[in-house]
Amino acid sequence: MNFDLIVFCLFLIINLFIGLILSKGIKNIKEYALGSRNFSTSTLAATIVATWIGGSSFALTALETYRQGYYFAIPGIADGISFFIIAYLYAPRMREFLGNLSVAEAMGNLWGPLVRLITAISAIIPAIGNVAIQFSILTVLLNYLLGISSSYAMIISSLIIIIYSTFGGIKAVTFTDMIQFFTFGVVIPMTAYLIWKSFSNFEAIETVFTQNPLFDYKQVFDHNNPKFLNTIFLFLFFLIPGLDPAIFQRISMAKNTIQVTKSFSISGIIITFWMYGILYLVGVLLLANGVEDLNPDNVVKHILDNYVHTGLKGIFVVGIMAMVMSTADSYINCSAVLFANDILKALGIKLEEKRELLFVRISALIIGVGALLISLFSKGILDMILGTYSFFMPIVSVPLILAIFGFRSSKTSVLIGMAAGFITVVLFKLFSDIDSLMPGMVANLILYFLSHFLFKQEGGWVGIKDQTSLDEIRKLRKRKINLILQSTKNFKIIKFFAIPKEDKTYVYFGLFCLVSVFSTFYTLPSDIYGHNEAVVNFLYYSILIISTSFITYPLWLKKLTNRTYISIFWNFSIFYCLIFTSSLFAIISKFNQLQLTVLMANIITAAILLRWQVAIIMIFTGIFLSLKSYTWYLKVDSINDLGSSLEFKTIYLLILLSSILIAFLKPKQDSHELSEARNEHLATQIKYRENELEKLLNLKNEFINNINHEVRTPLVGITSIGESLWENYDNLTEEQRRNATKKIASSSKRLITLMNNILDLSNLNSEKYELKFKLSNLSQILINSIEECKKLYLKDKELEFITEIEKDIELYIDEYYIKQTFDNLIINAINYSDNGRIFIKLKKIELGIKFSIEDEGIGIPKEEVIDIFEPFRVSSRTKTMAGGRGIGLALCKKVIEVHKGKIWAESNGNKGSIFIFTIPL
Repeated sequence: MNFDLIVFCLFLIINLFIGLILSKGIKNIKEYALGSRNFSTSTLAATIVATWIGGSSFALTALETYRQGYYFAIPGIADGISFFIIAYLYAPRMREFLGNLSVAEAMGNLWGPLVRLITAISAIIPAIGNVAIQFSILTVLLNYLLGISSSYAMIISSLIIIIYSTFGGIKAVTFTDMIQFFTFGVVIPMTAYLIWKSFSNFEAIETVFTQNPLFDYKQVFDHNNPKFLNTIFLFLFFLIPGLDPAIFQRISMAKNTIQVTKSFSISGIIITFWMYGILYLVGVLLLANGVEDLNPDNVVKHILDNYVHTGLKGIFVVGIMAMVMSTADSYINCSAVLFANDILKALGIKLEEKRELLFVRISALIIGVGALLISLFSKGILDMILGTYSFFMPIVSVPLILAIFGFRSSKTSVLIGMAAGFITVVLFKLFSDIDSLMPGMVANLILYFLSHFLFKQEGGWVGIKDQTSLDEIRKLRKRKINLILQSTKNFKIIKFFAIPKEDKTYVYFGLFCLVSVFSTFYTLPSDIYGHNEAVVNFLYYSILIISTSFITYPLWLKKLTNRTYISIFWNFSIFYCLIFTSSLFAIISKFNQLQLTVLMANIITAAILLRWQVAIIMIFTGIFLSLKSYTWYLKVDSINDLGSSLEFKTIYLLILLSSILIAFLKPKQDSHELSEARNEHLATQIKYRENELEKLLNLKNEFINNINHEVRTPLVGITSIGESLWENYDNLTEEQRRNATKKIASSSKRLITLMNNILDLSNLNSEKYELKFKLSNLSQILINSIEECKKLYLKDKELEFITEIEKDIELYIDEYYIKQTFDNLIINAINYSDNGRIFIKLKKIELGIKFSIEDEGIGIPKEEVIDIFEPFRVSSRTKTMAGGRGIGLALCKKVIEVHKGKIWAESNGNKGSIFIFTIPL
């Protein structure tokens, strides 16, 4: 047995093992179809991508790019964009559909059992065809891998997919999808790399982009081009999300609409830029290599024969098979649910819970085996089934999409529209060569609207059933627009361009510029220097002057270190020394390898020293100006006159540098800014307490009685772990050291939080303390507090905030302590909720205001609701002191009491709690 076959067998065994392990614990059809709806966002995104990228995606995308160039690639991008449409237009309006077992169940809830039955049938048949296609692709792969008739191997492979899909349900499908996503996520880039390596130089690739008419964007977008309209229509077609059964199921699996938005956004990025982008590159490389007579049946074989070496062929085949499995298992699962849950119920057949689960598994087995038999023996039936694929969107998608956007009509109108879509598709298939999908959707849409208005049916634009998520997004959008307008109005360019806080950074920058200019100057080929002596000397001497200026920064006069002056000089120097001159040297040397290395080092250094947004602006501006300066110096009209190589390399460099900035430096800088925001938040709290430490004596006796638990616990954690770390530092691994310091930081944070709350509580207990009342905008304080707490404390939790904040409520309050109250209550809700929603309301009432915050977390035991605001109490659940939470809520109580208000909590003891306070005018 060779290595390739071993890799293939191991992959099948791993998938089968994980699938069967995850089959345990499924109790009903809902868990079979949706799991527990507790999947992480990354898991959901992975299964969406894995479901969408089928076994034919590799060959089809690469082949059509090879054949059609931009005429295929541009419409293909719309396929990825459709995921963003689902994320940002559909998801906020689909809360009422979350938790539905299938698209047919959702349609049935809206329009009854007949519509449910039609939807299920129109979805099941093409889904079976899709599974059969995936199994057919296995035949080609295994025939090549084994070198003999691969029917038996294909049957075994297909049965493995069928078995774990049948028994494991959506949990098995989802987690095997993650393995499969990882597999083809490695294999596809690996393939592009292997083909890329076969080129001795890149002139042939440049020629494709610069001379091949298929890749001339001017021709593609020329309205006189006969292919122009077809390309535009194809783009619009791909742009419309079809919401097929598997994709709808992924939406329904999410915890909330926020998770739908996040997971489909991530999927859209991966599909558009990672998967399709690399597959487009494979097509371009095959074209540049002069490959001829490619067709869907020999693309994979050609790549395996010419670019993939023995030992890697098994990995490549496993990667394509991962695409096959990830699509097949998803459609087996959703088809079984459609049959067992929807067709039976639409026909009025009801089963007990256990029998229903057994029946859905039997359905999955029958559907999988049926698809396998079709792929093996009945190619004619397979073609017929695939012909029905164009029926789903014209029949189902039109009324479903309109319902998502708030248009609801009667069952009669829906059935008329469905019939119109079906008949139109049939007529186009019989009498026209034009694709029937778009005409069918248009016919459904027209007849749906006509029947609704002509027959005066009930409904119309009634809006969506649950609009809270959509309203919250609109509120957030308005706040962001107001924030942008306010930021624009108060924008100060000096503050935008950051400068170092330590003087030594300026000195180090000067030294780096010296090293950089020496490296550039002394590695410049002598012939290039001879032709450009005047320019090179000017750049060299000017950088020397700037570098020396920064090295002597500690000797500067105070007037010169003014923030305005130094900010201008600092940013100009980075732009001029690290970006403009380096890129100009690289262009002059025709992208000599050493000059290019210096340029890359300089630009990465500039990106580290600047905000990533400023870095991107400077990079594009600097390279553009260097190109313009070069063309002006040589007295040519444009860069095109200098040759296509220079243009291609410049574009490639910009894409590469932008990717580095966004992929690596942006997250690091964002994390740094978030850490600074957290530090500033804590520093602000500490500042208000530093002068009032003596008021600690006013604390209640409960603190002294509970000092052992409240203070000693974190202190013991800090001291014991610190001593252990000191004594065993050299013997510990890097991971153990990191964990120890993390525990120390966690205990320190707990101690700081405790002390901050104690100090505030002490302040408010002190008779000497005087509140600083002033007329304040309570609404804006609350909005700011929500955004700050979400940013600092939400982390990876999938919590949805729903707010009803009356605009511009003004009240005489102490701003600091009221904000502390808001912060404590919001942080409390976040900490005690793993998922669900947090409802925050602020409104005027008679002679005052009322605030409430409600969560869907673990709730408060009924016996603890009364004393929840006491600083020290014993939790009935954990049997330990709960002072950390009590101190924060005790502070809230004191703040509200000092403002002459009332605060209380409510909970049913099982799930969720609500905190309410009122303050009189």
